[in-house]
Amino acid sequence: MAPSVTTSYSSSAESRRPPLWLAALAMAAFWGAVYDLGRWTVLFALNPIHLDFRIFYVAAQAGLQRGWPNIYDVGVLRSLSTGFPAAERFVDSRSAFINPPVFAWVIAPLTALPLPVAYLVWTLVSLGALVLAWHLVAPYRGLAKFSLLLLALTVWPVMESLYWGQPSLEILALVAVAWWFLTQRDRPVAAGVALALAVAIKPNIVVLLPLALLVGGRFRVFAAFAIASAVVGLAELAVLGPSGVASWLGAIQYVQSDAGHSFFTMARLFGRGPVTYGVEALLAALALFIAYRRRKDVDVVFAAGLIGSVASAFHLHQPDYGLLVLAAWLVLRTSPPVWHRVWLLSGILTMQLITLGQPIPQLLWDVVWLVILAAGPVSRPDSPPSPLPATSGTTSRTAQPAGRPALDDRMRSTDTSSA
Repeated sequence: MAPSVTTSYSSSAESRRPPLWLAALAMAAFWGAVYDLGRWTVLFALNPIHLDFRIFYVAAQAGLQRGWPNIYDVGVLRSLSTGFPAAERFVDSRSAFINPPVFAWVIAPLTALPLPVAYLVWTLVSLGALVLAWHLVAPYRGLAKFSLLLLALTVWPVMESLYWGQPSLEILALVAVAWWFLTQRDRPVAAGVALALAVAIKPNIVVLLPLALLVGGRFRVFAAFAIASAVVGLAELAVLGPSGVASWLGAIQYVQSDAGHSFFTMARLFGRGPVTYGVEALLAALALFIAYRRRKDVDVVFAAGLIGSVASAFHLHQPDYGLLVLAAWLVLRTSPPVWHRVWLLSGILTMQLITLGQPIPQLLWDVVWLVILAAGPVSRPDSPPSPLPATSGTTSRTAQPAGRPALDDRMRSTDTSSA
């Protein structure tokens, strides 16, 4: 009997062992994540004041100290930056504040802290937002699910979102929360409110998602989004007043005069002009077509809205591409074929190239991904979700021109943008 028991135990243990390819992928992702987090730690120790977050910080200070209409006043932002090191005092068309007032309101409580401490706190909040989104949305379980988090931390646009203090990961988390409210709790109103907050912080990287939900038949979510957005918009107008609104529009024109803000968009391929606008409109239309054609699958509807927002954006930077991580998790929930998963994995390379100042591979990759989703089968309804593979072999029942420089060049260049 003893040999039989031993054999049975060994067979059971073997069945629980993750596949070799998964273990290798997890190990590679682990070391990539260690490098990125270690790199952030070293850079923070060398220089705990970074341009983008500094602009957000002084904009919030301007609102609290000078009145909210002044958050877009370049002169005020410069005066509030005079106490920083010489390399961190400038405010120009690469770095003026143009986010909606809501984002300045979010940052305002952090101005009670010294800038380096506030930056550290915001980075930890951003890291927590990524973990929250992963917990809510990422498929699989065990080592396979954990590998997805490590891969996200390996992707350099995610690292740059942490480094520059951009709100990309907070927006990613809000979108994940909206998805969770809609699909796991059947609370479309709460989903719409979460989505409205995401758009209110930085609309240019997620603005197409509400329209994707509309054409995808999620009318209650869109209605809640529209009402919440109207309330937020009225509050912003009341706080800014006519002079503040005029300053905001002026700041947007001032910033958009710098070609660096379109370096990571389709303008890199076609130049700034009608051809680029036409291509961006076509990509937005393709994303909405996907949302309509595959409207029975809410995961694909969300993913199409995210990919379309990024692919058709006219103002974009490296950290904004981090939203594609959430889109990949959503698509993986639909159990795509192996070749589609390999395509998603190849996107890690193209996203690394963005940080090296080479956006063209990523621009083309986005287009191909939209085409893949458009050609995909009209799939299952929202629930129940398709079975997803787990680590044990069983199934889970849950579903650099004027742009921002590479991190290695940060000590040599301040050529970047805050928005």
